Amino acid sequence: MLIFNTTYKVSTGVNDKWLKWINDQHIPFMLETGNFTKPQIAKVIGSEDESGVSFSVQFQIEDMNTLMLWHKQHVTAFQNNCAAQFGDEVIFFTTVLELID
Repeated sequence: MLIFNTTYKVSTGVNDKWLKWINDQHIPFMLETGNFTKPQIAKVIGSEDESGVSFSVQFQIEDMNTLMLWHKQHVTAFQNNCAAQFGDEVIFFTTVLELID
């Protein structure tokens, strides 16, 4: 089992709008692909500064093959959706973690 983690740096002025978007649009989009389960949102402690706050959004996914298939089919929509909503007010990067226990 893997965790697909996306870390977002959210500008102060769009924090509330971003949280609403994550809960109302992004998480449902990810779940509707049928590949992801167990969404979580966490604030990165100590990340606050004058420019914004960082958040981690995580989903579980079965394996790397499933993730790569999702990537081929959906990554452009994932990237474009965030960019269309927030432009350069939100930047992000993804990491993949392997659950050990």
